[in-house]
Amino acid sequence: MKIVLPGCAMVCAAALWSTGALAAAAPGSVYQTPVQLSSGKNLLCSVNEAPPAGEPAVLTRREQVQADVLATQRLRLVSGPTSPYPSDYTAPTVACVSAG
Repeated sequence: MKIVLPGCAMVCAAALWSTGALAAAAPGSVYQTPVQLSSGKNLLCSVNEAPPAGEPAVLTRREQVQADVLATQRLRLVSGPTSPYPSDYTAPTVACVSAG
């Protein structure tokens, strides 16, 4: 019985530590950035944070993919060639609004 209790305590501590680590955003992974699509549309995109104020942009599937790629370019520069999955770097959320 004495061996089981310290083991349980270690497992519980590890679970709490990993939960806390997931709650914190990775450095440099939360930002807003302007994006200009090849179609000429100007957007303001938020990455890993609440959507910017304004009407959500009405985009075709092709435009949405292009906006996602352009908005997350900074993440690829920060995270480098490898990152654990899922993380703010490898599975970001992107929301865009029309910027005018």
